[in-house]
Amino acid sequence: MIEELILVTGMPGSGKSIVKEVAEGLGIPVLTMGDVIRGEVKRRGLKEEVRSYVFVMKDIRRRFGAQIVAKRVGKKLTNIKAKTVCIEGVRSLEEVEYFRRVAKEVHILALVSSFKIRLERLSSRNRLGDLKTEMELEERDKTELKVGMGDVIAKADYYLLNDERPIDDFRRDIRRAIIRFIQ
Repeated sequence: MIEELILVTGMPGSGKSIVKEVAEGLGIPVLTMGDVIRGEVKRRGLKEEVRSYVFVMKDIRRRFGAQIVAKRVGKKLTNIKAKTVCIEGVRSLEEVEYFRRVAKEVHILALVSSFKIRLERLSSRNRLGDLKTEMELEERDKTELKVGMGDVIAKADYYLLNDERPIDDFRRDIRRAIIRFIQ
């Protein structure tokens, strides 16, 4: 059983990948929930685009249950020998429930950013499958909320605002939050 999990949640473009960078910089292994979906999209031979990711995210949960992504990530936990592990991209209370069964302590870190800022970030970065229009982000947000992300955000232990401030300040605050959890 893992001693401690830090579950990271937040709407698309809120800064989850920055948390991953900071955690890894602190020597904390990070598992990304979205990698399960991206892997399944590739396995199925689907085009790597938002529509495929959303379809697979809904399809595997419908076919195998709300905890399937967490269970697939959880299998990787058995190979990790660290005291603390960070799980990036938790989307539902069912996933949180699963992780509470496999770790002694679970902390939820929620990232919050305005719609406008998230849209700017997503449309400017050059990552496969990113959203480019306001309508695409609105649809994606609706999907994430239907899966249950709003419930996870509402139950977070700690919130970080990631809007119009220097990225180094955000990194510093992430570091402080993680250290607060692991002490």
